[in-house]
Amino acid sequence: MLNIDKNVKINVIIMIVMLMSVVARASTDPKTTCPMVKIEAERLPDLNIPRNSHSAFCLNGEVTVFGGHTTNFIPTPTAEYYKNGKWHLMEMAYPHDNALCLVLRSGKVLLAGGHAEPMGVGQSYYVEDYDPVTHTFRGFCILDKKRTFASGAELDSGRVVVTGNWYAGDGIELFDGDRNFSSVKDVTLGRSVPYLLRTSDCDVMILGNENIYGKPLCSDTVERLKGTSLHIPLLNKWQPIAFEAPFCNDLGFIGDESEGNFTYLLAVQDWSDRIQTQFQFGRPMAFMLVRDTTFSMLPTTCSVPQTGVSSSDSILWYSPLIADRKAHRGYVHGIDLQGRSYLLCVEYDKRPAPITLYYTDPLPDAGAPMMALTDDGDLMLVGGYNYNKKNGGKLDNDNFSPLATVYLLHVGPQPAKASSNSQFHWWWILLILAVMVVTMLFLVKKHRRKSEQNDAVPNDLPVSSDNSNEELMRRICDLMETQKLYLNSELKLNDVADALNTNRNLISNSINSQRGCSFSQFVSTYRVEHAKRLIRRQPGIKISEVWMQSGFSTEGSFFRTFKAITGMTPSEFRQQKD
Repeated sequence: MLNIDKNVKINVIIMIVMLMSVVARASTDPKTTCPMVKIEAERLPDLNIPRNSHSAFCLNGEVTVFGGHTTNFIPTPTAEYYKNGKWHLMEMAYPHDNALCLVLRSGKVLLAGGHAEPMGVGQSYYVEDYDPVTHTFRGFCILDKKRTFASGAELDSGRVVVTGNWYAGDGIELFDGDRNFSSVKDVTLGRSVPYLLRTSDCDVMILGNENIYGKPLCSDTVERLKGTSLHIPLLNKWQPIAFEAPFCNDLGFIGDESEGNFTYLLAVQDWSDRIQTQFQFGRPMAFMLVRDTTFSMLPTTCSVPQTGVSSSDSILWYSPLIADRKAHRGYVHGIDLQGRSYLLCVEYDKRPAPITLYYTDPLPDAGAPMMALTDDGDLMLVGGYNYNKKNGGKLDNDNFSPLATVYLLHVGPQPAKASSNSQFHWWWILLILAVMVVTMLFLVKKHRRKSEQNDAVPNDLPVSSDNSNEELMRRICDLMETQKLYLNSELKLNDVADALNTNRNLISNSINSQRGCSFSQFVSTYRVEHAKRLIRRQPGIKISEVWMQSGFSTEGSFFRTFKAITGMTPSEFRQQKD
C-alpha cells in the first residue's frame, strides 16, 4: 500500500468517485456527443422550371416558390405552388432574381427588386405583390433605389423597411404600405441580404456578414432605423450565417409580438479567424439569441457538429435558421460533398437547449436547395444549384444549370431513432480511467517531492507581493464592463485569458487575491447586477427573460446566485426596488 498522508488519500478517493460518476452517466450524458438521427428523404415531383436564387415559403398550406433564375442564368418571371401532389406554374408581373420577398401580416407577399439582366447583372426597381388566395400577382409601384439581394421587415400599418444591395450603393428606404417607397437614411456599412430584426420600440436593427461585393464583413457594427449604430462585442467572433439568396427575416422570430417580446434565434458561425472565405466547410456554428439590443449565446447540450456521418465529411451550414414556433424548434440546413443533407434541430425553449443532427443518404440532384417549413412541421428542399464536389472542400456553385429537384424531409410529428453514431463508445471510459490513474500517481509523486522540499527549506522566508495583480484586475474589470463577456452563458476562464493575452492561472490568482472570490463568483456578480438593471428598467419583464438575458445557463442557478448575492429572490427584489 502507498505510504501517503491523509490529504492525498482524500484526493484519491474523490477521483475514484468522479470516475464512477462518469461511468454511471456516460451513456446518457447529452454533452458526450450530438445525437445523430438518420431520416428518409421523400422525392416529390420536380418543379416545372429549374430555378436558383428564388424564395420559398408555405402560404395557406401550399409551399410556393417565387422567381429566381433558370437554365443559362436567365431570370424567370414565374412562380409555382405545390398542391394535390403537383406543381402549378404561375406568371408573375416581373422577373425577380435574388429579389426581396416578404410575407406580410395581410397574408400577401411583397416582391421587390432583383437582377435587371441575365447572369446576375444589375438591379431593378420592380415591385409587385402576390395574393395566395387568388394566386394572382399585381405590379403597382417601384423602389426608391434599384436593388437586388435586399431584405425587408414589416413595421406597423403595413409599412416596410427595405435595405441591402449588390454591387451598388446601399441605404434604408421605407414603403408606406400603399404605393410609395422613400429614402430614409444612409448606412455606414453596405450589406447584401442583411438580417433585419425588429425591436419592441418599433425600431429595426440591421446586421449581417456579407458586404455588397459578397465579401465577409466580420464587423461588430449593427445599424438601426432610428437610433445610432450599436457595437456588439459578440459579433467580433460570431456572425449570422450569410445566405446568398433573399429570405424572410422573421424566419428566426421566436418571441411573442402581442406581449412586446421581440426575440430572434440566429444561426451564427465563428469568424474569429477572419479567413475571407464565405462558404467554408467545417466552420464552427452556434446559436445566438437577440432580444431588442441584447445579444447572448444560447447554451446547448453539446457543440454543433462540424463533421457528419464520418469525420472526413465536413458540413457546410449555409441556410438561415427557420423556427417552427408550434414545436419550439429551430432548423438549419447543411450539406457535405457526398451529397447528403443535414438538418440541425435545436429545441430552443429548453436550457440548455438539446440539439439533434438529422441526416440523409446522398440525394441525387439535390445540390444546395432553398428550404421551406410546411404546416406539418416538415422541411421541403426546393430547387437550388449544383456545386463542385471535387474542389477540396470549396463550394463552386453552377448558376447556369439550376435544379428542379424537390425533396421532403420528415422531421415533424414522429421522431426517428438515434443512429449508432450517437451511442457512447466505451473506449472513452478506458481513456478517462488511464488519465485519472496517471494524474493520481502524479499527485502522489508531487506530494512526496513537496514534502522533501519543505523539510529542506526554512519556514521564515518572506512572502513576496505581486503588484501586477492589481493592474491585471483592472484590465479584467474593464474587459467585463466594455464587452459584457458575462452575458455569454458559456464564458470560461480561458476566454478571458485569451482576450487579455495572458494565462488562466494569472487571471484566477488576480481575482482571488484582489476580490477574494473564484472566477465563477466574480462573473456571477456581474450577471446579477445586469439582472437587477433589467428588473429596474423593465418592470413588466418576465423573470424567465431576465435570467436568459443575463448570462445564466439555467433558471435554478439564477435563483440560487441572485439570492446568495442580494439576500432576496428576484421577485422580492422587484417589489423592493424602489
